[in-house]
Amino acid sequence: MVDDWTPPERGRCTCTIHLEQLLTVVVPAAHPGLPAMTVAELLDSGDLKADPLLPATRHATGGAFHWSLWVGDTARGHYHDRAPLRLDDGLREMPGVLAVEWVEREEFVVAAPTLCRNGMTAVIAAVLIDPRVRR
Repeated sequence: MVDDWTPPERGRCTCTIHLEQLLTVVVPAAHPGLPAMTVAELLDSGDLKADPLLPATRHATGGAFHWSLWVGDTARGHYHDRAPLRLDDGLREMPGVLAVEWVEREEFVVAAPTLCRNGMTAVIAAVLIDPRVRR
């Protein structure tokens, strides 16, 4: 049976980082010819976001995952597939993240029941900032 999880509100979460701490940080491009972008610019593109999984999707995963992370085309230019640190492994290293599954090229599902939406989004931004995700 799937629990009735809902994302914790900010202030009731266990996040160690929130977006406000990262918005002006520049994320270098991982591929020649692409521009570096700030975290705020990546968020504004719509290609970097965290959304709570819908109850039906949570049920399909047996309740194991809480978040869908989208790392779309714009954000993909800021990591390399053959970098020393894969995005899913970087996510697993982050406080509050219990499990990660790389579902599709641009989507991850994450078990992180105690992180708020802002903090979960900050987690994926922090992983993109990590130079180990580029070659």
